[in-house]
Amino acid sequence: MKLDKDALKAQFRFQKVTQEWDIRTLQTVAFVAAGGGLIGRMYAEQPAVAYRDSRAGKAPYRDQDLENIRVTLVALAEAQDLDPHNLPAMPRFPNCGVF
Repeated sequence: MKLDKDALKAQFRFQKVTQEWDIRTLQTVAFVAAGGGLIGRMYAEQPAVAYRDSRAGKAPYRDQDLENIRVTLVALAEAQDLDPHNLPAMPRFPNCGVF
């Protein structure tokens, strides 16, 4: 199911979830869903221009799911009056790798 960014943004403003939701949480979701790395960082910090092409490896989630996460992150950023082309740096994950 494809999400409508404008409808999401209007719903976020109407329900005032923008104060309750921390954008860093959704950035982490986008990073993990994209498979991490540079592509994951692009989805987390620049969701307005993020994309996957055939050169990328297999993502842990379907492309449509990843696109829905990206659209939701863009709508939430716009509802919070942030630039979805340049979001704040996503949280760091020190010592959270595979040991």
